[in-house]
Amino acid sequence: MDIGIVCQNASTGGWRYAVTLATSLARLPDRPRVTLWSHVVRLPPGAADALARDGVRLAALPGRLPRPLRPPRRRRMLGWQAVDEALVAFWHRARLRHRERYGRHLARVLAGHDVVHFAWPYGLDPPPLDGPMSFIPHDFIYAHEFGVGAYDHAGWTATRASHRRWLDRAVPVVSSDFVAAELRTVFPDHRGTVDVIYLSGLLPGSVTATDPAVLRNRWGLPADYVVCPNNLMPHKNLGTLLAALWHLRQAGHGVKLVVCGADTAGVRAVVRGALYADRVDPPAEWDVLGLGMVSDDDLAGLFRGAQLVINPSLCEAGSGSALDAWSCGAAVALADIPAFRDQVRVLGTAAEWFDPRDPRDVARVIAGAATERDRLAADGAAARAALARYGWDEVARRYLAMFTRLVTG
Repeated sequence: MDIGIVCQNASTGGWRYAVTLATSLARLPDRPRVTLWSHVVRLPPGAADALARDGVRLAALPGRLPRPLRPPRRRRMLGWQAVDEALVAFWHRARLRHRERYGRHLARVLAGHDVVHFAWPYGLDPPPLDGPMSFIPHDFIYAHEFGVGAYDHAGWTATRASHRRWLDRAVPVVSSDFVAAELRTVFPDHRGTVDVIYLSGLLPGSVTATDPAVLRNRWGLPADYVVCPNNLMPHKNLGTLLAALWHLRQAGHGVKLVVCGADTAGVRAVVRGALYADRVDPPAEWDVLGLGMVSDDDLAGLFRGAQLVINPSLCEAGSGSALDAWSCGAAVALADIPAFRDQVRVLGTAAEWFDPRDPRDVARVIAGAATERDRLAADGAAARAALARYGWDEVARRYLAMFTRLVTG
């Protein structure tokens, strides 16, 4: 079978998912031919070598990607209403034509594959391929409100319309039963299949964890810290974690918070109240330290040196940080939300649970990590063994079974 995987742009987790899926498929006994198509190459360090080592072809997508399509809105351009409206309509039609031309070009480029899987379809319309396609809707964060800005109404409208176009042309694949239910809620008229394939840890098997002592010296980390490997989007709920630190300080606990991932580089702050943390400049003392993007080796070392790996998100398709932490045998604390419960139930892993809207409950879990190290270490070892039983070889087999069903009808 000849499989094309398209990842034109993505978050860090999106890139790692696409690379891991491609290499895992290529290693199956069936030996499918796998090509990873990318436009903006932002692959994780070492990913190109891993793709080549497993025989995955890395190919460049053609031309200039279309910009995300949003509903046209009135803008003041030249000052004359009729002219301004005509210009807005002209640019909107031009962008539509560009998207249509790009879709036809993309269909010609991908026509040689038996099946094409779109790992991150945002900003891209389904091309008019004659063969079968699948896609990852990831999650439906845009369909919710979290009390702070995430998606405006135009963004909600555009993203929902994009998902509708994909559902009309391709088979959706999701990573938890919760997201499958979300899809049915947002699109109650969808009558097609929704494939649910849970993921395993995304850290490569070749990872060599950096010695935690080396990381403590490099970044000035204390002996007691927790890691939150999330970006700063509103639904990631960092504010509750900051408030929990304040309650810990009031109780005399000195644990620090390390954040890493997109947009976290340079964050350095002191918690002086329950509402937010105050930014400070080096070499000032800190309670919160942002490391930005770190290597896989350093991430594994951070996890192994931490009291807890914590994810306080309010809504997710699943916890990628928990998958990686379980792969390292680290202790994990998770917000008590449906997708995370699904992961633990299906994978047979373990986590400490807390109410993500209650900072005192978050503080309770963090404080408990200091006194229950032996139990948490045992839970981490059991979770690591569970993920070893459900590794990416099994994930890839399930994807290949889905692709085979799509090809054979």
